[in-house]
Amino acid sequence: MAENKVFKSNIHYYSPRLLKKLGDILSAPVTVIEAPSGYGKTTAVRDYLMDNLPKGTPVYWWSAAEDAPGISWTRLCRELEHIDPAAGKQLLSAGFPRLMSAWEIGEAISGLRCDTQSLLVLDDFHLLQKELPRTVMSALLSYSGTKLRLVIITQTARPFALSFFEQSGAHYIHIEDLRLSAEDVRRYCRLCGVALSEAEAGRLYDYTEGWIVALYLTVLQMQRGEGLSPGLSLLQLMESIVWENISSQGKNLFFHIALFPGVTIDQICFLLQADSLPENVFALLEETPFVRYEAEERRYVPHAILREMLLRRLKAADARTRISCYSRAGQWYARAGDTVQALSCFFKVQDYEAILSLPLKGLTLARIDAVPFTELAAGLLANCPIEIKRQYPISLLRIAYAFIGADKRERAGALLEEIKTIIGEVADKKERKALMGEWTLVSAYMEFPDIVKMEPILREAAGMIGGRCLTLTSDEPFAFGLPLMIFFHRTPGGLEKEIQALSGVVRLLSVLTGVKSGADVLFKAEAALYRGYLSEAGPLSYQAAYLAEGSGQWTVRTGTVNLMAQLAVKRGSNNDLSQYIKELEETVGTDAMCPFVTQMLQTDFYMWLGLTQMIPREVREGRTTFPEAPSWVKIYFGYYRLGILLQEEEYIRLLGAAEAAIVECRELGYLMVEIYMYIIAAMGYLNTGRRQEAFSYVREALARALPDGIYLPFIEFKCMLGGLVENAFSELGERMPEEIAASGQLIGDNWKLLIRLSSESGTLPYGLTEREMEVATLAAKGLSNREIASALFISEATVRFHLRSVFSKLGIDRRSKLAGILE
Repeated sequence: MAENKVFKSNIHYYSPRLLKKLGDILSAPVTVIEAPSGYGKTTAVRDYLMDNLPKGTPVYWWSAAEDAPGISWTRLCRELEHIDPAAGKQLLSAGFPRLMSAWEIGEAISGLRCDTQSLLVLDDFHLLQKELPRTVMSALLSYSGTKLRLVIITQTARPFALSFFEQSGAHYIHIEDLRLSAEDVRRYCRLCGVALSEAEAGRLYDYTEGWIVALYLTVLQMQRGEGLSPGLSLLQLMESIVWENISSQGKNLFFHIALFPGVTIDQICFLLQADSLPENVFALLEETPFVRYEAEERRYVPHAILREMLLRRLKAADARTRISCYSRAGQWYARAGDTVQALSCFFKVQDYEAILSLPLKGLTLARIDAVPFTELAAGLLANCPIEIKRQYPISLLRIAYAFIGADKRERAGALLEEIKTIIGEVADKKERKALMGEWTLVSAYMEFPDIVKMEPILREAAGMIGGRCLTLTSDEPFAFGLPLMIFFHRTPGGLEKEIQALSGVVRLLSVLTGVKSGADVLFKAEAALYRGYLSEAGPLSYQAAYLAEGSGQWTVRTGTVNLMAQLAVKRGSNNDLSQYIKELEETVGTDAMCPFVTQMLQTDFYMWLGLTQMIPREVREGRTTFPEAPSWVKIYFGYYRLGILLQEEEYIRLLGAAEAAIVECRELGYLMVEIYMYIIAAMGYLNTGRRQEAFSYVREALARALPDGIYLPFIEFKCMLGGLVENAFSELGERMPEEIAASGQLIGDNWKLLIRLSSESGTLPYGLTEREMEVATLAAKGLSNREIASALFISEATVRFHLRSVFSKLGIDRRSKLAGILE
């Protein structure tokens, strides 16, 4: 090494190749900058715009937030509202992009208007892009406005194909453009005051691979006279350069802020238990590499690599330091109302009292650092001193409730016995009675889903509590997230009694929690549907929806939307069905169960409409996201797994699984699902030539359905069962109702719904547009151009135009070949 000078830490060097690429940001409608963390993407864009942007040009800078796609999307819409108020408002009203809303949102993005030359920068976009439908991503990448320039800064974490960004037509800056060459390394070092020979620059390039972060840290190390240490990893370099040069006070500061993606000054004061921060702390934050200050958010943000190094250091720190850092962080999260993050911190240091002091509600399916809450709670109960447990009987009851919801009945029973002993030791008689009321309330759920047994126990609990309870809160999802009240139907001939019992339960829970959920009205509506009284089911479903909206009960609201979608299927209304499936996506709950329930209900529709390609792969393969879910989830999952096997004509696998599923369903008391499972198994037997076995299953299903007049399953599947329904009625000595005798197929033109959904998920074949696929499908069915034009309300000329495009994309020369290709 020929020469060393004072290191200049503020040098930002960019290769001529990168500068040329950055120059096109101001002319290209869309620029995508994609590379892993540490390649200086954001800094490069900031520096280039600062030096080259025409004076007065507005720059709208938006950054995605970790673990909050909904919040990030709302902030993006607000940013777009500054550019185009009408489009921004439209995007806000559309909500977070889902499959059914993707086309509408894509259209709004494509139509963005901007009156003056402006730039919109979407930073850390990888945190959001994996949540966006392909349609929305395509709209962003194909934006063609003349005034607005769009810059997307993202890490290499695609949910899309490798060449997606390059093929989009956007101006693309990738990792090779950001990587420095050996000559660039030498120039950068010279600017920093470190002169290298060509061979030394080559060695440094080989070690850093042109990664600017690694290069920066290595040059810092060399400046300190330690030479090049090729054996050190990037994190070790970070430790060597940053960590080892920080005072003990500084290390304490960084330990505390490492547990947050960003920290405000007030937050730092809270973590350090200081009234105000001394100047040396501000200096440390501002002078430490890889910490930036975001003026708009008024917070300091450590780089991801720095955070990773700090968290590793914290994990290896002494017990006193770890307890201090995690406890203060947990207290901050608790104060901010983020119970899950608070639990994450407190569990790491086994602060049992802090855990039990939190409002442990809505945690049935919650995961803390990817571990089910119920699993962590079991460890807590095994190790927490009894003296602490005695102080928090309500928290213990909430854990017992979570155990029941996660189908951990044995654990729940043991905990309830322990809580009963603790309550028995309470000296104050009035307090003891109220706590026993809370205990009785949770104990009632040990009978779930037997609503008839639950109702008198809940009545007893309400009498003992004498008002609002403490264990269940108004925002606790009804019945552990169960959206289908018909699941409470357990006993043939007992439907009316079960409806009456659920009405009683809803009234009692209204007294105990202040919430009238509307679940009882939904049960009546579902009963009317399954009895074939469609005209009664509709008004009742709207009444239940009104009550659910007012109470904030997403479970019942989801159930009402599901019921309305079923009614749309019975009417053969694809437009209404599409809207209701979209509404299912937009049903919002605050716990982990909500999106899972929505996905399950959508799967049910896709399965019976033959749209199995719309069903998530893990569901088609029989894998569940929540193995610790309530019993009703497991039963429902088993039911539509059988349905998928039937649709895919996997009859042998279907029959093998059906026997065990029916037994489990009967043991748990889910009669309606059991009836459907019998019918699905019957169709499996029928399709394997075993008609007698098929008949016995249809007869058993009918025998269990008749006492309550449950006719819907037989209305739905009569045509598929080849006369078996008629034979079963005859053998049981019952007259088949007219509505069954006249029933037809489930729904007519499913192809239209399939095209719409496939288009919005980016799964249409051969690159066809939605309209091209509609035209091609009708042509493949044998319709003439005039008939297609009439069916789609377009001109014959438009039909011919679309067919020419279809023929070109499919590589065919006549419409007679369409059927074979699109089959």
